[in-house]
Amino acid sequence: MQDKVKETSGLAQFGGQTWTVNDSGDGSNLYQVNQYTGEVIKQVHVDDVMSYDWEELAQSAGRLFVMDCGDNHGTRDSRSIINIDTDTLMRADDGETIAAVNTTRFSMADEPEEELTSYMHDYDCEASTVVGEELWVLSKNWSNLESRLYRLDLVDINKHGATDRVIEVIPAQTLNVDGLITAADYNAATGQLVLLGYDSSLIYKHPFIWIIPIENKVLNWDAARRFNLAPYGQWESILWQSENELLLTAEASWGTAARVGIVALSSLAVLD
Repeated sequence: MQDKVKETSGLAQFGGQTWTVNDSGDGSNLYQVNQYTGEVIKQVHVDDVMSYDWEELAQSAGRLFVMDCGDNHGTRDSRSIINIDTDTLMRADDGETIAAVNTTRFSMADEPEEELTSYMHDYDCEASTVVGEELWVLSKNWSNLESRLYRLDLVDINKHGATDRVIEVIPAQTLNVDGLITAADYNAATGQLVLLGYDSSLIYKHPFIWIIPIENKVLNWDAARRFNLAPYGQWESILWQSENELLLTAEASWGTAARVGIVALSSLAVLD
C-alpha cells in the first residue's frame, strides 16, 4: 500500500476494478488499487457526504455502499450508508469529485441509552455485506467478543435515502465469534459468508476467518468453520475472489505497513 492508503478498511470489486477506503481522518475519498500490490491507481472524492469513520464497502448490482458505521468510543446515535453509482465511480478520472446517489442513516434499536465506555462496549460496527436483497451488518463487540447480525432491506435503504429518518434495526442473530469482527463478504455462487476478525490482543493481533453457509437466507452457525490466519496484524477488509480464494488488506499499525494478502481456503486447516 502507498502513503495514501494507510488504514484500508473496506474492499469491493466491480468492472475489473478493486476499490478501498481509509477508515478515518482522510476525508470522503475512494481509492482504486492494484489488487496484488496495493498500488493506488486513482483517487476519487465523494461530494457533500461526511467521513466520520468509514469502515466497510458492500456492493450490489450497480451500487457501492460506503458504510460510515465505526464507533470505537460508543458515542454515535446513528450510522450512515452512502450509496454510490458504480458506473459513475468507474468513469471518474484520478482526482475527480462525484456525487453520491443518496445517504441513509440507521441505528441499532437494542443499543442502551446509558453512556458507553470507549473500547469496552458491544455496539461498534465494521462489517457489512449484501445478501440477496438485504444489507447485512455485523457488530464488533469489544466486551463479550460476540457479534450481532442486523438485516436491512435494500429497497428501504433507497426509499429513505437523503431524508432525516433513521431506520432502526433489531438484531436477528448473535454469533459466538470469539473475537473482534472487522469485515464480511458474501459469495452468492457458493452461498457462503466469510467474516474476518482478530483477537483482543493490544499489539499482536492474531487474525482469523469464519466461513458460514447461508441456507434460505438464514445463517447456519452450526455449520460454521473457523480458521486462524498468519501473519498477525490489524486485518480490516476481506473479499471473495473465487470459490477458493480470498483477498484481504491490513492497515498500518505497530510498526507494520499496510498490506495486501491472498488466502487460498485449500491451504487452511479447520480448527477443532
